[in-house]
Amino acid sequence: MAFSITKQALFDVLQKVFPVIPLKSSLQILSNFKISYQNDQLEVAATDLDQSIQIISKVSGDIEGFNITANARKVFEIVRELPDGMVTIFVEGNVINFKAEKDFTCKISGADTGDFPGFPEIGEGMEFEINSALLKSMIPKSSFAAAKDESRACLAGILWENYPSKSGMVATDGHRLGSCFIKGSFSIPDKVSSIVSPKSLNHLVRIISDKNTENIRVTVTEKYIVFKTASFLLCTKLIDGPYPDYSKVIPSNNPREAVIDRESLLNAVRRAMVLSSQKTHLVKFIFSENMLEVVVVNKEIGGEAKEKIAIEYRGTEHQIGFNAQYFNEIIDIARTPKIRLNMNTQISACLIYPVFEKEEDKLSEDLFLLMPLRIMEM
Repeated sequence: MAFSITKQALFDVLQKVFPVIPLKSSLQILSNFKISYQNDQLEVAATDLDQSIQIISKVSGDIEGFNITANARKVFEIVRELPDGMVTIFVEGNVINFKAEKDFTCKISGADTGDFPGFPEIGEGMEFEINSALLKSMIPKSSFAAAKDESRACLAGILWENYPSKSGMVATDGHRLGSCFIKGSFSIPDKVSSIVSPKSLNHLVRIISDKNTENIRVTVTEKYIVFKTASFLLCTKLIDGPYPDYSKVIPSNNPREAVIDRESLLNAVRRAMVLSSQKTHLVKFIFSENMLEVVVVNKEIGGEAKEKIAIEYRGTEHQIGFNAQYFNEIIDIARTPKIRLNMNTQISACLIYPVFEKEEDKLSEDLFLLMPLRIMEM
């Protein structure tokens, strides 16, 4: 009496759950998967107490339902090394048995699920639906800018603002900012703001299939946010607010504008940053009439790099310095043929926008901000 599933389908399920398993925990049970079977439906769950996930997959079987927990790392490694093809799984007592093609069999002891933490009681909250593809595209455009310093809890999260007619995410660490807003019809009466963990949202990106176009049901409560479809359930604690007013760091006076081929700029900065300082990664941009010169001088190693690329720019010469790693990260995320830079002075924030070839290609309002570095004499 067993159920069967392809090795790849089973591994796909475990890959979506495994990242939630904590590397270290005082609770041994958190190192386990909870594996359940009922009515031709396999459920694999994990939690670190801040984030809980459940992945559901259809399987074929002829056994009664069961619930068991087992060491997540060992189960993951077992399935990863199985030969391709069908895998038959059955449980005897507290032992999980795997039988794969090419006469491979193995088993691993499990444990009762009584001590495994259940999903938290989230209570009632605001509910709405959002297209999974749009949500997946929105997250990377903000999450990169979240602060890595956990002591600034709010800035280490992503502000998700939802309105009846639009939804958007914003993150900033004080040096850079990323934001993305999409228009739509959301079944909420008023604005709902939450500060969400980047870890959870980036995990959500990995869970959502590129072929998935279904809507995701989102429930926001005072302490939790829940994402749910027919194939997964992800629940994560919210970060306590309030989030700083990010609009105050976005300058409104930016008289200098340059439109640049994204790929050419990305490559020019990448080549130049090889010689940049390991501490600051400073690269200098010199704008002149329809021309940009990318310059790096590193006196510590006697290194120098220069490259000129044609751009759309009119006005007086303008010099500004950036952290090359931060700049290229933004340009790589933009993903449009051209990008637009709006600037003012050497020390004021630079605004970066994707430039779309066709208006119908513009599915969201994206804005990136990068604070410049002071240019020392090069």
